[in-house]
This record gives sequence, structure tokens and C-alpha cells, in this order.
Amino acid sequence: MHKKNRSGVWDYMDKNPNTPDQIQLLEANKLATQVEEVDDINVSNEPSTSTNSTAVTHYEHSTVQIEGPPPKRQKQLTLMNRFSLPPDSKVDQFNKAVVEMIAEDMQPLSIVENSGFRKLVNLLDSRYKLPSQKLIGTTLIPNLYDSTRKMIETILSHTKYVSLTSDIWTSLNTISFITVTVHFFDNNLNLKTYVLTTRKLESNHTAQYLSGVLTDIIREWKINTKVVAIVTDSGANIKAAIKLLGIDHIPCAAHKLNNAVKNALKSEFEENDIDTNHTEEVDMMKLVKMCRSIVGHFKHSEVSTRILHEKQKQLNSPVLKLKQDIAIRWNSTLTMMERLLLVKEPLMLVSMSLPRCPNMPSNEQWQTINDFVLLLKPFESLTIQLSSEQRPTLSKVIPLLRGLLLSVNNKVPVTLTGNFLKKKLLEQTTKRFDDIEEMYPSQFYAKATLLDPRFKKAAFTSNDNANDAEQEVQKEIADCIETNAPERTVLEPSVTQTTLTPEQLEHSSHSKEQENLLTYLETTVTTLRSQTTYTSTAMTLFKQYMNLEFLNIYDDPILFWKNSRQMLGALCDVALKYSCIPATSVPSERVFSKAGQIVSARRNRLLPDNVDKLIFLNANLEK
Repeated sequence: MHKKNRSGVWDYMDKNPNTPDQIQLLEANKLATQVEEVDDINVSNEPSTSTNSTAVTHYEHSTVQIEGPPPKRQKQLTLMNRFSLPPDSKVDQFNKAVVEMIAEDMQPLSIVENSGFRKLVNLLDSRYKLPSQKLIGTTLIPNLYDSTRKMIETILSHTKYVSLTSDIWTSLNTISFITVTVHFFDNNLNLKTYVLTTRKLESNHTAQYLSGVLTDIIREWKINTKVVAIVTDSGANIKAAIKLLGIDHIPCAAHKLNNAVKNALKSEFEENDIDTNHTEEVDMMKLVKMCRSIVGHFKHSEVSTRILHEKQKQLNSPVLKLKQDIAIRWNSTLTMMERLLLVKEPLMLVSMSLPRCPNMPSNEQWQTINDFVLLLKPFESLTIQLSSEQRPTLSKVIPLLRGLLLSVNNKVPVTLTGNFLKKKLLEQTTKRFDDIEEMYPSQFYAKATLLDPRFKKAAFTSNDNANDAEQEVQKEIADCIETNAPERTVLEPSVTQTTLTPEQLEHSSHSKEQENLLTYLETTVTTLRSQTTYTSTAMTLFKQYMNLEFLNIYDDPILFWKNSRQMLGALCDVALKYSCIPATSVPSERVFSKAGQIVSARRNRLLPDNVDKLIFLNANLEK
């Protein structure tokens, strides 16, 4: 008779004769013998870590309680489950993850053909077969684009007001694109930003052509009646195009500030005239030219850069590289001068031992560089704060500009050139933003500031401008109340009075036979009564808002409107209308840097339609 298979565990354990539902280890000496036998046949040919003392120790805790039936053994995976093709749902998840990786990391579509990437995916799951480059471009990316677009369209359909930003850029292949972004509050009053499109421009950038392109984009996204304003740079063609649309245009505050600083740094002298003139303006140009020459030398000389780094290490100072500026960007000039100040000591020491090193600044010129940094720093701070996309920025333009002018005016440069730059900066900034508080040409800045619970009227330099903005805001609140109010039914005169005296009845019977000469006033009086009611309600709401405590200057105003929405009603709606407008067109410009990585030398043959979809997914998948 065949002997039934017996588990090896019973070589070390046995049933307790006193209690059948318990098991126990074998006696210590017997267990030690068993362990020695196991050591003798150790297949690894290494000393066993088990000892007699260990066996005895385990024996002291040898009783194991068995409660209920033994647990069921888990089913072992079969080869069929491990090596068969994954289900379609899993394949779809893998494909979507690959497409999202390509879009978010700005990888070329050909990455799925790269041997290294294929080996990695095969190691992670050998059952999954990567989609082809053609399938990704023709099916998977369009499918993900369509689903993401539908999601954004659904969100936009539930919002009341939106604002747009737009800008034009040129790709590596000299193809022009226009990018449009949208900004709005969702149902939970969260500020949202999405890239709507990056469209290839097929014709000259005339106002008529750009107007047609923008019209098509707005219609495609079904936001015709929701666009409050469009923020762009001050290019004549784009301004004229938006005017043809009948939509309010807001000039980008960052562009205006950039032009102010550039003009302050610009000289009327030609490059050839610099050496023959000796004015503060020329000295300023000479200094900028000298800084560029120094940085350029170290950028093009490996030996000089290495010696500079070694000197920095010797002085126990941070090892920093010099930074070259770009002529069209004043903030890069500021960065260049800041870096020169940081490496001043090692730079001066190294320059004495380098044969071809350009002339270093004199002590007075170093002081002028310090004056430049001192004066330009507030402009950089203002640009950064106005370029945020996480919080409302339009309402901060007036108070920040006022703070900028006060800050620059309080700076005390120590050189004549520094004082000259200070004067030019104040002149250029005042010139470009002098009418920022007035209702014309743009009413948006004043209204947005007034409706910001952090500022209200406190940020205005002119009480007249603040009062003008108040009147316009109250009118808009009244219009909002009237639009949202239910229709009123005009009651007949006989319904308004329940009982009539005999004299009134007799007068009423006679009046029916007479012509009513006051009919022409009924409609007018009814309209005026309604307007008076809406206006008085608007005034009450605004007064209630102004009487509330000011919000902390660094708090988020959106939290205030979330908490006060029920109390302030229509005033809250008007405030959110202006809060969704960005102060700059930077959101559109940020797309350019990403687009430069997408339309790169590795994939310069991307079709414009695929460029649009990839930029769209890159910007919106994270939302």
C-alpha cells in the first residue's frame, strides 16, 4: 500500500496528548538532534545559524493555539496568468500613461521606437506591447485631446465670465502661431487657467485676419457672450483686431513696465558716439557695454572660467558662473550686474593674471553697478508679482505701481549716473501709467482695485478717481440685480384696493367713460420705480461692503468672496468678473518656452495640428 505524503513539519512538532487541539515542539534534546541532522545535509554548504541553544529557546515557547479550521491556501499564479496578454482595459491604461508621459515631459513620439525605452517597458511588464509611433500620432493623442477638451468645455459651460490672454510667436521652422489662454472661476470659486489653442497663422498678421482667427476660436469654445476682456501686448495689429471684435482690450502691464525700463536704459547716442561724449547717459551705456564685454570674455574662454572657479574655491566663496544679458530684456541686464557684484572679489584678482582679460570697472563704476541693481530690483519684484496665475492680479496693478514709484523715489544712489537712471525710470514709468486710476481709456484697473477687499479706496492717489469708480461699480451692480431679478407683473389698479366707498365707486364708473390722460406715464413710472429699487439695493450692498473690515494685505481675496457670496450677492458676481482678468499676457508667453521644447531640433517636422494638441495636453493635463 502506498504511504501517504507526510509534511516535514512533523519532524519537529507533535500533537499534545493532553489537549488534542494543541500542537507542541518535540523535546529539546530530540529537536537538537533533528537540527544537527539538518546541518549535516545543508545544501548551501555553509554553517547553519541554528544551534542547540536556539532549539531549546524555541522549545520554551512551543505551544501553538489552533483556533478554528486551518486557513485556505492561496491559489498560486499559473504561467498562463503571468505570460498571457493583459486585458484590453489594462492596455488602454498603459497606452494612456505613455501618451500622458509624452505630453507632460515633452518627449518626441519616436520615444516608443527607442531601444532603451522598449527594454524598460519590457522589464516592467513583458506582456505589454508598446503602440507604434503612427498609432500614437493618429489615434491615441487625438483621443486624449478630445476627452480633455470635452472636460474643459463642460467646466466653461457653467461659468459666467471669462477673460483671455493672447500672444503670437514663431517656431524653430519660422512658422507663426497664436496662443490663447482662458481664465475664470469655477463653481467652487477656484481660479482656473487653461490653454485653449495654439493655432498656426496662415496669412499676414493684419488686424482683419487676426480678428477672424480670434472670432473662430471664441466660437469654437462657445464663450461668445462670456468674454469680459482680452489681455495682450500693445502691438497695433492685435489691439485693432480686438477692437473689431467689440471686446475690451487690456494692455499687458508687464509689457508696459518692460518698455518703461528699456527706454530708461536706452541712449539716444549711437554706438560710435559713445567714446566721444561724456554725459551720464553715455556713461550708463559705457558701463553696460563693459559688463557685457567682461561676461563675454569668460563665456568664450574655458581657461579664464576655470581659473575664476579655482579662485572662488580658494576664497571659500560660492562657485558661480557669470551670466550674459540679452539686449531686449532689461531684467537680464539686472541679473548680469547682480552676478558681477557677487563675484567681484575673485573676478578682480583673476583679471590681473589673465593676459587678454577686458578692463575691469573702476571703484566708481562698481558703485554705479550697485546703484543699477538698487534701482532695478523693485521693477523685477513688481513684474514677478503681476505675473502670478494663482491669485487675482489686475486689482494689484494700482497699489503695486504706487508702491513702486514710492520705493524708487526713496532710493538714494551714490553716483551721478545712478541718479540719472533714477530720474529716467520715474519719468518713463509715470508716463506709461499716469492714467491707470482713471476710468478712461481703461476702467478695469480702478474697478478691480475698488472691489478688492484688501485695497478698496485706500490704494487710490485721487479721491475723485475712487469716487468715479464707485459710481460705475454701483451701476454695474444694479444692472446685475435687474438681470437676475424675476419678472414683475404689473397689477391692475382694481386689484390693489380691496374695498371702495360709494363715492369712489361712482367716480370709478364715471372715469371708465373718460379717456385716461396719464397712460403715457405708466410705463415710464414703472421703469423708474424698478430702477430706483435696483439702484438703492446696489448702493446698500456697496455701502455694506465698504463698511466691512479690510482684508489683510497678504490674504487671498477669493477666500473673502467665498465666505461673503451669500451676503453680498450681486456685488460678489461683479467682483469676480474683474478678479478673473490677469494683469499680464504672461500666461500665453509661458507657453512659448514649452513650445520651444516641443518644436525642437529632434522633431522639427511636427505638423501644426500635433503641435497644438501636444501643447494643449502639456498645459491642461495637470489641471
